[in-house]
Amino acid sequence: MKIKKIYLDMDGVIANFERRYIELFEETPGEFRDRKEWSENWVKFIEGKNFETLDWWPGGPELITFLTKNFDISQIEILSSSGGNKFHEKVVEQKNTWLKNYNIPFEKVNIVSGRKRKAEYATPDSILIDDTEDVVKAFRDAGGVAIHHKDYNNTIKLLNIYLTKGLNK
Repeated sequence: MKIKKIYLDMDGVIANFERRYIELFEETPGEFRDRKEWSENWVKFIEGKNFETLDWWPGGPELITFLTKNFDISQIEILSSSGGNKFHEKVVEQKNTWLKNYNIPFEKVNIVSGRKRKAEYATPDSILIDDTEDVVKAFRDAGGVAIHHKDYNNTIKLLNIYLTKGLNK
């Protein structure tokens, strides 16, 4: 089966959210987060508009270049999470600014209110590139193909296999 859609996560794939969070607060993003309550640092991160100015994730620019050279731009969409409903609109605005600042050419940007919602985009002819293992599993369980992104070289290797052999599961 031919690839019809590629969904590309932002944080941990092309944008370095984790580094900025650790630099600011000397803790990992989820370290002190209660899933029902937002930590004070999470609020500060968003209020400081940090999603707008994140650095590239290592290999991020190369991944964008690979995708744009090997796929039609209309096949590639951003699929990222805002981390929840409370700050959804602010995070959407900041992530869109980041994409614009880095000249990311993909027209369709899907920013869902929670990472579990990414599975709603799964189809047998779609691929999700994401760094979060449970998101990858949920996307696969919903009928899509997913690449658990750990580094650029591994992701490109898998994409090349799918390009040449298709998405036969």
